[in-house]
Amino acid sequence: MKKLTTRDLINIGIFTVLYFAAVAVFGQLGALVPILQVLGPLYIPIIAGIPFMLFLTRVDTFGMVTILGILVGLLVLATGQAFWVPLLALVLAPAADLIFRAGGYRRWTTTVAGYVVFSLMLIGTVVPLFFAREAFLARIGQRHDAAWVQSMVDLTPNWMFVVMIGMLAVGAVIGAYLGRALLRKHFERAGIA
Repeated sequence: MKKLTTRDLINIGIFTVLYFAAVAVFGQLGALVPILQVLGPLYIPIIAGIPFMLFLTRVDTFGMVTILGILVGLLVLATGQAFWVPLLALVLAPAADLIFRAGGYRRWTTTVAGYVVFSLMLIGTVVPLFFAREAFLARIGQRHDAAWVQSMVDLTPNWMFVVMIGMLAVGAVIGAYLGRALLRKHFERAGIA
């Protein structure tokens, strides 16, 4: 089995920053308008798919995706989010890594499937909204008025959690295709296109 090189670790570091920046910046849109918070699971993996797909053109060693996922989870935790993202990253990032490896890091169907599995860790950002609702609403109530908080309640009945998981999967598929389209030259060079 191929070992991680210094170059691999540098790529992991660079793309951890790029992927996390895409997730964090576009995730903050949800703090502006309640509907954007609800739609975040759809549009965040679309945007984050661009740096992630570029990262995959450099991946040929098991462990690279796992490390990136765990680092992103820790960064999400460091920004004050609940521990769910890093916890999910411990399971989903290695699972995605295994899927990418099963496709030899080059088969498109496993690339898309791996990115969907990887993206599912982002559901951890909304777990408190559904499973620790009172504490979550009290926390956002410190930053927003009562009408904003009520909008969040109205937009997120319990069944919406399952819809958000579906939105993450759909967003990840779109993000994979968008990333490949925008980065076609890199994909052709890496033999993935």
